[in-house]
Amino acid sequence: MLIPLALLISAVQSKFPLTVESIMRGPALVGHAPRGLRWSADGNELQFSWAKADGSPDPVYKDFMVKRDGSGLVASGVRPFAEKSGSAAGLPPSAKSAYVSEGDVFVKDPNAKSPTRLTHTSDTKQDPEVVLDGAAVVFLQSGNLFKATDAAKPPEQLTDFKASDEAVLPESGSEATLASEEAELFKTYPPGGRASGANNGRRGAPSTTSRSFVIAPGGTHAVFTLRNPAPPAKPSDVPNYVTRSGYPEMIPGYQKVGETQNRSRLLIVDLATGQKTELAGPKPGRIGSLRWSEDGKRGVAWFDSEDNKDAWLLCFEQSTNKVTVLWNEHDDAWIGGPGRGLLGWIPGTSRVYFDSEKNGFANLMSGDCETGAITSLVEGQYEVSRVSLDLEHKRFIFVSSEGSPFKRHVDCVSFDGGPHAKLADVSADEDSSFAVAPNGVDVAVVKSTPNHPAELFVNGVQVTQTPTSEWASYPWIDPKVVMVPSRDGNSVPARLYKPAHWRRGGPAVIFVHGAGYLQNIYDGWSHYYREYMFHNLLADRGYAVLDMDYRASAGYGKAWRTAIYRRMGGKDLEDHVDGAAWLVKNLGVAKERIGIYGGSYGGFITLMAMFTSPDTFAAGAALRPVSDWANYNHGYTSDILNLPQDDKEAYRFSSPIFHAEGLKGELLICHGMVDTNVNFQDTVRLVERLIELGKTTWSVAPYPVEDHGFILPASWSDEYRRILALFDRTIGPGYHRR
Repeated sequence: MLIPLALLISAVQSKFPLTVESIMRGPALVGHAPRGLRWSADGNELQFSWAKADGSPDPVYKDFMVKRDGSGLVASGVRPFAEKSGSAAGLPPSAKSAYVSEGDVFVKDPNAKSPTRLTHTSDTKQDPEVVLDGAAVVFLQSGNLFKATDAAKPPEQLTDFKASDEAVLPESGSEATLASEEAELFKTYPPGGRASGANNGRRGAPSTTSRSFVIAPGGTHAVFTLRNPAPPAKPSDVPNYVTRSGYPEMIPGYQKVGETQNRSRLLIVDLATGQKTELAGPKPGRIGSLRWSEDGKRGVAWFDSEDNKDAWLLCFEQSTNKVTVLWNEHDDAWIGGPGRGLLGWIPGTSRVYFDSEKNGFANLMSGDCETGAITSLVEGQYEVSRVSLDLEHKRFIFVSSEGSPFKRHVDCVSFDGGPHAKLADVSADEDSSFAVAPNGVDVAVVKSTPNHPAELFVNGVQVTQTPTSEWASYPWIDPKVVMVPSRDGNSVPARLYKPAHWRRGGPAVIFVHGAGYLQNIYDGWSHYYREYMFHNLLADRGYAVLDMDYRASAGYGKAWRTAIYRRMGGKDLEDHVDGAAWLVKNLGVAKERIGIYGGSYGGFITLMAMFTSPDTFAAGAALRPVSDWANYNHGYTSDILNLPQDDKEAYRFSSPIFHAEGLKGELLICHGMVDTNVNFQDTVRLVERLIELGKTTWSVAPYPVEDHGFILPASWSDEYRRILALFDRTIGPGYHRR
């Protein structure tokens, strides 16, 4: 097969050696994208920080400045442009202040010769605040809120909480569930390996409820927060073996899924009457931060249920001390999306803005706390994210995927909704950012393309060139976006790297991105840029590569996000199996020459692929993989699989360690030993399982000084040399039909 002349000429001219060692140099090769965009007050200049690739392992950020037309780039070396400042509390210079001295509360009045002592008791006092236009001081004493108005009168107690009032949170059943699972999976343990005692290894003593307060705008109310901590749980600490002392040291870790979580209550106390109003939803859960309106008359907060299937937007009215439910969001799986938790006030109104997936996509809504009216501000079958306020022009500025899930643009819309207009194109990669000038027209954006890292553009003019000239000399592939049909009638977006000298019957590798909820198919530079370069190397060696935004990926709405509920390794794995079939049918890939690899969630999918679809994938490289979801953290896992003590079926279906007997092909596992995200224990337990099952077609590469994301180029290079060797030996140039 003839190779195009242009490709030959480009390859000859390239100064970049396409080797594992070269591409794993990371930031030394591609630098760090511009960030921290900030316009001057007159909008004539833009200042930003930038770390151009200079060959050093981790280029240093420096400050630069450029004119609004994109010209005159200079290293600024000056302090960032100052923000407009104002009085934080809006108080006059003569405002009173309060403090604690020798156990009592004193008030200092600028118009008085000496401070006034308001209390005369021995109890410890904390956090005094002047309220009610200087007429009173509130403070904490013995965990309760008190108000003092006159030195001649004893303080008034506004709350009366006792230790007996606080509900004792029960210990979880997850520890017993893990112990039962361990006994089922393994036959042998090292001496002393079976822990006994319900509290063995638990960290610390039971904590007591803590209390704090803040004063609402206007000083008429106090927001009183009571935090009820969960019982101490066994920590999932990580041992570090390579230390300066030469002794193993423990790195503090998270609590595993299923452990009892902290709870909190939020009370609003009317300082004039002492009336107390609690903000809470109808189910047990957690209250978010209370956000006050500009005039201080109303406050709003999200309340999320513990199972994260419901969220209520609560509105508090100061004049009546009443709480109303402004909005309720429900999902039979779990509440989420790119704008989850968004909440703020529209200036000068009784309206708040928030995000909702009501129509299946993350859209922008508003609600009126006075009338209860709900309005869709930006609504459609696309995602809205990164919402901010442009106060000068009375509009929202946001990022939208309207038109294509693979593209992003910066739009604006009036505070009242209506037509929205595009200000600039951006990209969906993690380095993409933007800044709109004070005139509301000029826009600076940091954006990328699939085969070039993010650069700064000011009004359409490219300002920076970040990668080295060596890197830029290579003809990097601009991968084609294809839609892979799935067995349930959906189309799965994917990037295809097809070798210029492709021949039918050749090998293919499927890459699985991590995080689960992450988008990797878009018109921009991949978060997985080392893997992108590795895919170029694979294509250069004759491999076709498919990179899919499988079910649960971000950017495609609620149904796509929640398709893995109770079945991780279900539809998300099916999409990759269907991708393998698509490669065979459309490219003529040999069905016995398909490999798969990925890290973190991608490592998990790789394990599930090798164990539950062993006839599809001849080889797999699972990097820092989750092998048992009952070992992972609570916040991520409980949303998707519920709790291990309540939904054993979901955890058993979704955890690769329960399917390891299905391994047929060759499996490589690579894992950092000080991984504080997916603990190395996951790999250790899986290895023991494979040993006890008598499996032999596997190997493990541990990395003693690496966490979840590798840092050292030597570690990256070692890992990817092993991956390349695995594929070359099993499906690539070294392949021999078995």
